Amino acid sequence: MDFSAIWSPSGFLITIFFSLLCLSQLRILWQRGSRDHTLPPGPSGYPFIGNLLQLTKVERPHLLFSEWNRKYGNIVHFSVFGSHLIIINTLPIANDLLEKRGSIYSDRPNMVLENEILGWDAAMPTMRYGAQFRKHRRLSQALLNPNAARGYAQVHKQVVATLLSSLSKCPDKFHDHILVYATSTIFKLAYDLDVKSENHHLVRLANNAVKGSAEAYQASGSIVDFFPSLKWLYTSWPDWAPFSGFTKAIARLRKEVLKANNIPYDMAKERIRSGVAQPSLVQNAIEVCGGIDGVSDEDEKDIRGLAGILYGAGQETTMATLNSFILAMVLFPEVQRKAHAEIDAVSRDKLPDLDDRPHLPYLEAFVKELYRWASPLIIAIPHVVMSDDYYNGYFIPRGTSVIANIYDMLNVCPRSLEFLPERFIDRIDLGEVPMDPREIVFGFGRRRCPGMHVADNSVWIAVAQMLTLFNFLPEIIDGKEIPPLHEFGIEMARHPKPFRCRIEPRAERADIKNI
Repeated sequence: MDFSAIWSPSGFLITIFFSLLCLSQLRILWQRGSRDHTLPPGPSGYPFIGNLLQLTKVERPHLLFSEWNRKYGNIVHFSVFGSHLIIINTLPIANDLLEKRGSIYSDRPNMVLENEILGWDAAMPTMRYGAQFRKHRRLSQALLNPNAARGYAQVHKQVVATLLSSLSKCPDKFHDHILVYATSTIFKLAYDLDVKSENHHLVRLANNAVKGSAEAYQASGSIVDFFPSLKWLYTSWPDWAPFSGFTKAIARLRKEVLKANNIPYDMAKERIRSGVAQPSLVQNAIEVCGGIDGVSDEDEKDIRGLAGILYGAGQETTMATLNSFILAMVLFPEVQRKAHAEIDAVSRDKLPDLDDRPHLPYLEAFVKELYRWASPLIIAIPHVVMSDDYYNGYFIPRGTSVIANIYDMLNVCPRSLEFLPERFIDRIDLGEVPMDPREIVFGFGRRRCPGMHVADNSVWIAVAQMLTLFNFLPEIIDGKEIPPLHEFGIEMARHPKPFRCRIEPRAERADIKNI
């Protein structure tokens, strides 16, 4: 027999391909043939690639997941390159698996591009479960718990004042003002650094790192995640070789990520050394870890990662939520009027602050509806099960990625496209949505967002004070009010599609002069 064809480069690749194909088919047949290893129902796929083609054909995967939910039920199995993935579409199942069985459902997929190539290895949201994650979790619980988050109330007031001033002077650029607000809040809280403009170098640095990472992941990240051995293509492909443009872009992006993590941290350290620093997450963490002269290199890396991911995860989601807030106000003016009336009655001669929050029940329901109506994430970052498990008679193999379908969980209610804060007061039209959508929006179990209390306070105070001072109205074209379209983009963080509107000062609150 002539084996030369097998050992040629092309023959070798073909042999590997068909070997993998046979192994994946045998694995599937074994699992289907065993009564004790029944996988949840789901769409049939192709050999080896599984359901990859179905996923790549849709712009918005959550709509495909919703279709599978309707067809196969509330727990759906599919596969990609032989890896198991499960979609869970209801909150009770999410609670059963990700909360009650969190001890085995708290790992993450091996996100090679994010963690090993781009430099987000100290980023808590994508970190594998283990000693480093547990350390980050302890630090974040100490520095970002509800009581600690309340301690940042004065910082929120300072930063939102800049947002209000910018909206008053140049309302047409509200997208830019919200970008600055989201970024400056995080930089002030994390590093005690002031950011005043979208042109500030720290804003550009953070934006480039976050957006570039998301775009790189959408372009090719999933391939190297499924086949980690391809990492060398990203890190060692010669610059002179064909198709090297992508690897050069990846190398530049890695430098941006490292700068985005290192530069603000080093600036914060310098402020601490010089004795001019105000309380911040970095300062508090350094104190916990031995002080400015006692903190170890390993602890510094962890603090950099913890602070850096606050803007990595928080900037985009805060921006998306506040842009969605303005869209909702333009589309649902009656809700805006009700919120105005409550704020005016409770906070008559000043801007509302976090101390007023318990006395504004309609506004509290309003913010809950904002999270439900325009959740900044519609699919949760996957959890990975760390040992074989069974649930409702189904087998869930070790290593399975479990994806919570946030979009469906927040839309199991009547009139789901309407913005109705009342549903969280009288429970009419609430359906199966939880009384507090933050149970879903900020993640599940041990992987719940550690900065959720800070982020929630940041959204609440911005919404409350913008509503106090401004009316949000449709733009006028040819003498007629033209509301924007109720449409969202396809980004990983769910932003409304760009829209225009009028933002005008409220004559009823002209007595407030401090902006």
